[in-house]
Amino acid sequence: MEMNYKSIENKIFIIPDNSIPITYVSVVFLLGNYMESLNNMGINNLCLKTLIRAPKTMKFESFQYYLEKNSVSLSSSGGNFSSAISVSFPSYNYKNAIYALKEVIFNYGLRQQDIDEVKRDLINSIKLSKDDVWTYLYENADKVFYNSFLSWDTRGTFKTINSISRYNLIKWVEEKIFDKNVKKIMVISGYVSENMENFVYKNFEKFLTNKHFYYDKMKDFDVINVRKTEKLNKKEAGIALLYPAPSLSLTSVKFKVLNGILSSMSGRLFINIREKKELAYAITSSYDPLPLLHNDGKNKYYGNIKILMLTSKDKKKDAIEALKQEIEKIVEEGFKEDELEVAKNYLIGLFSSSLQKRIFKSSLLAKLKLFDIPDEYLFNHLGIIKNTTLDEVNELRKVFNTKESMFVVD
Repeated sequence: MEMNYKSIENKIFIIPDNSIPITYVSVVFLLGNYMESLNNMGINNLCLKTLIRAPKTMKFESFQYYLEKNSVSLSSSGGNFSSAISVSFPSYNYKNAIYALKEVIFNYGLRQQDIDEVKRDLINSIKLSKDDVWTYLYENADKVFYNSFLSWDTRGTFKTINSISRYNLIKWVEEKIFDKNVKKIMVISGYVSENMENFVYKNFEKFLTNKHFYYDKMKDFDVINVRKTEKLNKKEAGIALLYPAPSLSLTSVKFKVLNGILSSMSGRLFINIREKKELAYAITSSYDPLPLLHNDGKNKYYGNIKILMLTSKDKKKDAIEALKQEIEKIVEEGFKEDELEVAKNYLIGLFSSSLQKRIFKSSLLAKLKLFDIPDEYLFNHLGIIKNTTLDEVNELRKVFNTKESMFVVD
């Protein structure tokens, strides 16, 4: 499956799609909480959320009116390794949209009132995650697998969020976002024209850069193996088992097939533990490979696969035992051909339908270009899935031979 794109100086990447007169533009940074200190956990996310509220030249209300009047939407995100500020707009309004994007980045306001409101929103979102065992399990399971920033919530903690000052945020913008050694690219997706491309290039050319001196820092962590229980005092219990898995690479596509077998509602975990033994309300697996490549170009097992289960507290012990028995059975017997075919068909359909969505195409291309992942990951993605054999998947199951990390929410 082809996804055509072009680039300007390897800094601006354009995915043309003139079927609908809507355009998405993202500035994507190789910047995340891997650069934060323990005292400033969440500063990157807080900074990006506050930046888009209003520039120095406008109050929040005036800026929101400007955006609504021009049908422009701004958003931002801050993760472990990458961050983005994005704008979507009707294509005929590209000058107004790019003006808004320029203003929040180059003429940042970071008013104390805006900072306080964003802080309240972040703290409330963290509180809400504690009200749901499943959400809390998914968001915090990495605590038992990584020894550093990867075990942190990218939003920070109550203490660190409250301690971050306006001065801290201004320093973050000046020293990190504007750092010439932090890689910054742009992705334009949707309805485009030559005038629009030139306009974007003219306004952001000096800001964008392919340099990046922080790759070693991004990998400055070790995988650990611990067991941890946290109390939420809810009726349900959550269990997560974590095992090492490949980082983002061509190998990781094959590992997605393995995860597809485990996560499927027709898979053995769901059928044997939930349906037959009635030991779980929900059970699935999750695999999101870290976008890191080893220095020698070979795949490194920096990522993990999580097996997640929600059960009642009185069945917790039996559920954990049943889950471990299923993992042992996978190690001993491997997978079957019918399981493989179901997973492959599902993944092929999911990727094909996702590739029809502009935001998916834009974020996927941004990830590949930001982390220097070969284009083959995109252009041969479906082919790799189709050609994945049972022997290959059964070879990958060896990751379950390692002692699992366990996170329990009780």
